Amino acid sequence: MTTLSPTGAFFYDLLMHILDFLRDDYLSLYRCSLVDRTFRDSASTYLYRSVTYSPEFSPVLDLKKRNEFVEGFFASSRLSHNASLVRRVTISGFLSPRPPPLNKLSDQLKAAIESWPNIQTLVLAPKQYHESIFTEILPMLLNFPVLRDLTVNASCTNEDQAPILAQLRDLESLTIVSPSRAILQRLPEWLVELRPTLRKLHLTNSCGSVTPGVLRSFLQPLQNTTSFALGLSYSLTDDDVFQFWTDLPNLEDLEFRYYLQLRPSITPRLIRLRHFTVHYIPVMTRIDAAHMYKWVRRVISHAPLECLRLIPEFVTQGGAAVTFDPLLEHLAARHAQNLRVLDMKECFVGRTALIMLCKTCTNLEELNVAVSLETMRAFAEYSKDIRRLHTVELQVRNLKRTVLDQLDILEVAETMIQSTSSIRRVRINGTQFEVCDYFNFFLASDLSLGMICRGLTSLELTGSSGSLSRT
Repeated sequence: MTTLSPTGAFFYDLLMHILDFLRDDYLSLYRCSLVDRTFRDSASTYLYRSVTYSPEFSPVLDLKKRNEFVEGFFASSRLSHNASLVRRVTISGFLSPRPPPLNKLSDQLKAAIESWPNIQTLVLAPKQYHESIFTEILPMLLNFPVLRDLTVNASCTNEDQAPILAQLRDLESLTIVSPSRAILQRLPEWLVELRPTLRKLHLTNSCGSVTPGVLRSFLQPLQNTTSFALGLSYSLTDDDVFQFWTDLPNLEDLEFRYYLQLRPSITPRLIRLRHFTVHYIPVMTRIDAAHMYKWVRRVISHAPLECLRLIPEFVTQGGAAVTFDPLLEHLAARHAQNLRVLDMKECFVGRTALIMLCKTCTNLEELNVAVSLETMRAFAEYSKDIRRLHTVELQVRNLKRTVLDQLDILEVAETMIQSTSSIRRVRINGTQFEVCDYFNFFLASDLSLGMICRGLTSLELTGSSGSLSRT
């Protein structure tokens, strides 16, 4: 009988697969790294692959705040045996607006990025910053041969910085948050240079400077692009956007900020579109809801759609909601075979439409909708035929607050999970319940913890007092 050596190559490869399940659990990865050298080397690959600096907002300047780049995680990530492991760097949040030399952050960021030679993904998108924070960093990016994914915002796209940024080559993904006129003027020529490699272009948030002429100037360089996103621009009509999308032959992933317009005169033929995400302001009337779901149906009518997400700009606080049943009827009739993900948590759907969706879209894996109390309680019966469904999120609408507060969410979640072995995650009105392989662990947002073993017993641990009850 052969033994598994803790220092062999096979053991290392096996350990890497195991630790991959903990790739976002940094505390557990840190503990694994303390076991021995093999565990340290394996865990370090995941511990240091992503470095994020994102300070929270502070209304006052804290002069006693420690220098985070001199000690702790940022310092260890710059050590010679860890620096080569860094693949993703994110600079966001609220940076100090103080100018140099009072603010040493710019020099510290420069030294840190210089020490990470293998950066593949770089995000430079702080919400607060000094205008010169990235002035010396941008020219350095020209010397990063493996940089493939770049995200920037106004901190990198002024008149002086845009020419430097446009010299970057070999990018596969480019995201510009609220693009300025300076970068939009250079973007068409830049896209021509990036055409051999670029597959994803996202222009997000405020895109008021993107006019019909600017949009058309992107068309030829983006013929190979598979993913495109466009934020809010009142300069564009639906006809402008629909024609642009239709002229992108390889478009598979689309993201757009919707706003109400007159009925468009054309219907886009997006015969490769598989993922469609719509950002919108929550609708409060039946007329506005009808305009929106008719618009969505028009976009996806010819698409082999696999994923549809309707994401509101803000979340409403319960109460009455207008119905989106016609959209579900369209999905059940036209996209039943391909649909895998349906995420429209602020869109209310009735029982009949949901039953039809569950009976026809049997390949669904994720479902997120708003329903009535009666529909939620009977959902376990509706979803029995969906064998791949692993994530369910339901928002209860059209219900009095007093009734909602008395709802036993744990009981409803338990019923859903026990109805089918495929469901691994249930969220009801923001309270989430997780499932593991041998036990069902329910972790609620109110710090209550329940553990249910199918068919055996039920244990519930509530609050911080540690009281335990057995049922």
